[in-house]
Amino acid sequence: MRTSLIALTAIAAAAVGAVGIIPGHEELSTVSSKGMANTEVAGEGAVSSKTDRSPSAMPVQLVADAATPDKPAVGGTAAAPNPGSSGTFERAMPAQPSAADTRSSSTAKPVVDESALRYFAARGDTVRLQAEISRLRMLYPGWQPPENPMAITTGVDSFTQSLWQTYADGRYQDVRKAIAGRQQQEPGWTPPAELLDGLRLAEARQNIVKASDDKRYDSVITLSSGAPELLTCTEIDVLWRVAEAFAKTDKSARSRDVYTYVLNNCRTPQLRIASMQKASTQLRPEAIEDLLKLEQPSPDGRPEFEPIRDDLARQMVSRAGEDDKIVVPPAELERLEKLARGDGKASDALLLGWYNYRRKNMTVAEEWFRRSYSSQASAGAAQGLALALISRGVPDEAENVMFPFQETDKQAKSVYLSAVAELLAQEPPKVIDNPVLSRMAPVVIAAHDVAAAEQFGWYARTLQQMPTAADWFRLVLSWDPTHEPAAYGLGLSLDSLQDKAGLARVKADWAGRSERIAKIGEVRGVNGKVIAVPSSMQEPAREGSRPTSPRTTMVALSGADEARAQPRSVRAGVSAKRSCSDTIDPSLMAPQDALVRGWCLMDMKRPMEAVNAFDRALLGQSLQQRQDAAYGKSLAFLRLKLTDKAAAAAASVPLGEARARELQLAILADRAVGAFQLGRPREALIALDQRSRLMPEPQDLLLLRGYAYQKLGYNAEARQIFQTLSDIGNTSALKALAEIRANDPGEGQGG
Repeated sequence: MRTSLIALTAIAAAAVGAVGIIPGHEELSTVSSKGMANTEVAGEGAVSSKTDRSPSAMPVQLVADAATPDKPAVGGTAAAPNPGSSGTFERAMPAQPSAADTRSSSTAKPVVDESALRYFAARGDTVRLQAEISRLRMLYPGWQPPENPMAITTGVDSFTQSLWQTYADGRYQDVRKAIAGRQQQEPGWTPPAELLDGLRLAEARQNIVKASDDKRYDSVITLSSGAPELLTCTEIDVLWRVAEAFAKTDKSARSRDVYTYVLNNCRTPQLRIASMQKASTQLRPEAIEDLLKLEQPSPDGRPEFEPIRDDLARQMVSRAGEDDKIVVPPAELERLEKLARGDGKASDALLLGWYNYRRKNMTVAEEWFRRSYSSQASAGAAQGLALALISRGVPDEAENVMFPFQETDKQAKSVYLSAVAELLAQEPPKVIDNPVLSRMAPVVIAAHDVAAAEQFGWYARTLQQMPTAADWFRLVLSWDPTHEPAAYGLGLSLDSLQDKAGLARVKADWAGRSERIAKIGEVRGVNGKVIAVPSSMQEPAREGSRPTSPRTTMVALSGADEARAQPRSVRAGVSAKRSCSDTIDPSLMAPQDALVRGWCLMDMKRPMEAVNAFDRALLGQSLQQRQDAAYGKSLAFLRLKLTDKAAAAAASVPLGEARARELQLAILADRAVGAFQLGRPREALIALDQRSRLMPEPQDLLLLRGYAYQKLGYNAEARQIFQTLSDIGNTSALKALAEIRANDPGEGQGG
């Protein structure tokens, strides 16, 4: 039956500790009142009175030599102290006494202070009595306890007894004060040496524990070096804390030495298992493998660590999932994979997913993340799966997976926003359903995420929604006024909207800081020809917008926009009567007022309501008014991506050559973009051909033509277009040209 680390730690806390000091710090059994001859001891250091073996003391020398590379211990013994070391461990742990030392000690018959023994015997405290016997055995190997220690009831000084009681209560400062007071009254009086020694060790233990709890690991090592008597199996908690201190101060070999000592000398099964579990959280897998070799058979003949080997494998893979430099032994990796496939635990599959993700094995990582997510749709599994999907270029699925968990924590929010930015920045652009856009936008705005908001701006340009694009870029700049890509996008959008004053302000703000912003709208030469390059056709570079490779919008609005097309007669009315935030049935309005309201609604990005207002305006008596209404209705339908209805609206009233041509250019461009996005490149080329008869193609539509040729396999034609655009610095064309060369170095023609 597997025992958890928490449970084993609790066992250790109840079983191991101070020798006759604080309850819960040493593993002891009761002592029979009939004498030590019948006593059965379960502690690490306790033995029968008939045995001359002293309790085990730590045989390794823990020298904290930071300047010397850690070296593995051999056979459980650490390297000897370096005489030139500047480390904090200057003292060696007490070694196991030899037989000769034992005989010598026995012959010398040392004077042993048995005051504590008498005190605990007088109180009938068998647990502390046994602990004191164990302690005296360790200090005096030749000493033998009385045949019947429970019979020792005389010779106990009442004052000394009160000192032992205060000491047993853990009130060490009070003991110090009482001793000082007695010595002031009786200058010749001295407290029992055993009491002073126990008090010193108790205070040292207390200081070590506090330093460890405060994460002052260097202090733990320094304090432990001053109390080597605490580094024994009877003080397993101190040993664990010292091992942790070594691990936290980059002395992993020293930490491994401590655990090696424990496994070589300590016999309590629960403490050995708990030590292995602690080691698995602090040491590298190769060190844990060395410790596993020290396991001993259990009473039933099975390896003692078999019940926790699965947990050890999990711990190794978990740590390796955070650090790609950690190498997990193949056997442990295979063990966890077998568990994940057999038991089907979501947690095991998740560990394997992160392990492979850190090592860029994305296909394998995605498989394990999917297995974990299918078993239990948790935030952790969703994050891993989303990251794997983003790396594979499937951000739409990543966004869908992460959306339910994006409010879980900051990390989940970050992963979701990365998926949003990647989804909006796909190239060539993909059609995103309105419900998805509607749920993404509030999250981006609430998070003030610059990268994702900027991508919304570029995506709006892809959809030919220049006012919306400008709004997104303005929003980004309100969060980060130094974000140049957003300022560039805003400048392009304002130029498309013929907002010369707004563009001039942007250029003034970035004068001397951005060459490309200063060049928005300039005239450039292409193969000897001079063409105008309005901002809506320029290549919007997005470098620095997010950690992935820069993306660019492929197509921007190439026709008229409502802001610049709005009739002068209407602009005056809108200026005088600007508010249209209320809800009014346009059929109740005069046609002229409905026309003004329609343009107001367009400015407020409410094109569907604007269509109704323009319908009312079409009933006006004035031809100019009806032309303005038909023109506005066509633009509203274009904004709604209803190209056919826009064409019908434009044909409902004779608009005049200039407006008709302008709308026809916009409609044909919109049809070309929509056909390409729907995977119909031939239809896109037909629309582009029709438009090219009216006006030469700008950069973005020329780029679209190249992509359409490429989709149909006409690589020579596509190559020629991309080469022309590359010559003037179009980054998307450069990328497309590189892809053609990589996939088809020749000039092959498609069918």
